[in-house]
Amino acid sequence: MKEYRYLIASIICLGTVSMVGCSKNVNSLEEKSEMTMDDERNIEENSITKQGDIQETITENLTVNTKIEIPGKSFATYNTEYKNFDNEKIVELLWPESSEEEIQIKEYDGGASEITFQDETVALGAGVMKYDKNDEIKYLSSLASYAEENALLEKKNLSFMKEEEAISNIEAFLSSLELGTSLGERETFALSKEDMLSIQNAMKSDEDYKSFYESGKFQEQIFDADDEMYYIKYSFSLDGVPVFGEGDPTVQMSGGVEQPLLADPMGATFLFSNSGICEIRLTGMVNQLNVETENQEIIRFDGIKKALVKKFGDVILSDNYNLSNMWLEYFPKRKEDSFDKVELIPVWCCKFDINGDINVDYALRFNAITGEEIS
Repeated sequence: MKEYRYLIASIICLGTVSMVGCSKNVNSLEEKSEMTMDDERNIEENSITKQGDIQETITENLTVNTKIEIPGKSFATYNTEYKNFDNEKIVELLWPESSEEEIQIKEYDGGASEITFQDETVALGAGVMKYDKNDEIKYLSSLASYAEENALLEKKNLSFMKEEEAISNIEAFLSSLELGTSLGERETFALSKEDMLSIQNAMKSDEDYKSFYESGKFQEQIFDADDEMYYIKYSFSLDGVPVFGEGDPTVQMSGGVEQPLLADPMGATFLFSNSGICEIRLTGMVNQLNVETENQEIIRFDGIKKALVKKFGDVILSDNYNLSNMWLEYFPKRKEDSFDKVELIPVWCCKFDINGDINVDYALRFNAITGEEIS
């Protein structure tokens, strides 16, 4: 059982996805007297219910300076489960010419598994896949991640294959998995051997990373053409609306260490070299969807304002909260008392600046049909 827990923890943390911190500066909330009925009436009468710029004051120290775009009038809700990947199918996709004797499969309680073929490994869990072609790819992946964090990546074609062909190979693989949501936006970058050397030099001189080289955790390498690769990332969408993903504001924990996260961000990341797919990171993948409720009309800004009044109307904000960005997204909310059942609901995600700091990771999500606060 200890092995199983360790594997699950490793899989969940595969993309170093941070799911905490949405409550930053929440301790600055203090009790306040109730708003008057006239205040609420004015909010309702002055509300904006269509696309456009919004600049308003909701309560003291709570302002709105943003745009609202409504992609449609009504949306459905869906239920499904996190994807349980089939071991045999994954073997067939990754190693079609392997023999049964060459494949080692270790299965755990709860549906997680680990598959090994020569130097290649894949770890599978509920909605999660982690594949590495070899141990060396982990360092190259670290270089790619560092380059992304520091805006060092470029779009270009590499000599071994054009970008479009690499994308075609990856999307064929994803299509074979029969996922419940559609591919959304794609980001594609290329890493040449010269790029890798430059990134490695930057990491070695970075105070946050130089200790990894000094301790031997990272080994400096010499790169050649065989190391060159494409770094390709996907978000996902449903009914033309983005699904909560890895680049979106984080959500709060739903309880203690024994409780699951409220939702897992949905995303896919690949490294593709002249030897094909050499790394896969899938998180938050779901099975085919079932309609839970048919299309219902979503709230507009008047409904969002009422939700904000309900949230902040009885408190004093000692910091300045400014709603600076908001958008509609589908949120894959775990059903209560379940680790694998998921309800996809349309929500308004409201991103706040606090005291003018645009980098604060604080957002609220409201059910776009009922106005109920989700996170």
